[in-house]
Amino acid sequence: MLAQPLVRLSWANRLTTPVALALAHVLLAAGLTGYALARTLPGLLVSAAVGSLGDLLVMGRVYALVTDLAPPGGSGRYLAVFGTSWGVAATLAPVLGTQLLDRAGTATLWSTMAALCLLLAALHLRVTPQSPALLNVAEAVSRRSRALRGGGPPG
Repeated sequence: MLAQPLVRLSWANRLTTPVALALAHVLLAAGLTGYALARTLPGLLVSAAVGSLGDLLVMGRVYALVTDLAPPGGSGRYLAVFGTSWGVAATLAPVLGTQLLDRAGTATLWSTMAALCLLLAALHLRVTPQSPALLNVAEAVSRRSRALRGGGPPG
């Protein structure tokens, strides 16, 4: 809640959806790598802050993307499937994560998760479509910002 103003910054709104999601996953990877390497409380806190910024960028875009991908009248179904996928992940992650933790240790667990985030970042740049709704929001924010600075009428 404290960081929500960060996702309203003009630079964040100008990012295309694939770039925003890729950046978000790079930030998540950096936070997870920090968990693998940190040995002090400040190091863990910085890692948590960086990972949280990535989370904000993901959650700020992904629901709009899912809605944009849905056919007319299908956004409810698409969002339901998307929400269910989080439930599946929440069920599998503890099982798989504890196995990896037990067999390979904490550094490997966090490093593996970071590597998966980097893979997701690369995939977003290659396969995630532009989100027209988000581009329209970014354009509206940009027009409003220019108008407030005296650069023309608001959109």
